[in-house]
Amino acid sequence: MESKCRLRVSIFALAVFGLLVCVTGCGGETSGRAYVADVGTAGASNETGSDGDATMAPEFDLLGLDGEPVKLSDSSGKIRLIDFWATWCAPCREEIPMLNELQASYGERGFQIVAIAEEEQEVIRDFVEEYGVEYLNLVGTEDISEAYGVLGLPAAYLLDGEGRVMETFLGPKPRRVLVKKIEALLDQASSI
Repeated sequence: MESKCRLRVSIFALAVFGLLVCVTGCGGETSGRAYVADVGTAGASNETGSDGDATMAPEFDLLGLDGEPVKLSDSSGKIRLIDFWATWCAPCREEIPMLNELQASYGERGFQIVAIAEEEQEVIRDFVEEYGVEYLNLVGTEDISEAYGVLGLPAAYLLDGEGRVMETFLGPKPRRVLVKKIEALLDQASSI
């Protein structure tokens, strides 16, 4: 009798765990939905605030897929989407065509996607080549993920030209929201 009870509890616990994994995607917000803060703050809370409340994105110095170092400050002046992802993350993979399109559409106006994955350089490079990823990819570290406050994937931070975090996206990013925010930041930058 006692073993049947333990078996039922174990099956129930396994079912609850499975449900949680399905709902949360790759450890981020609910699959198919994104949390968007009006002004995200890297490494801090995701409370909404005014432009004056925006924090500076943490600087990084990471390796590109060509083995060359890349700093966040190398793209200073551009509107940047810092996208934390992984090759094994299904929601991250689903976003690649959209991100390719955004880079192609807005790159000439001063927009750059900087993707960061905490995986081996070879793994990222092979994936990028196989799946036709057309934006900058860097080899991440645990320290950088912690500095940005990444708790699940995908996670992204939209920066203005000065490097302030203007939006934080946890979970899959809705295209229409990204387009609206990117265009507003590009228009603001061009009017200065």
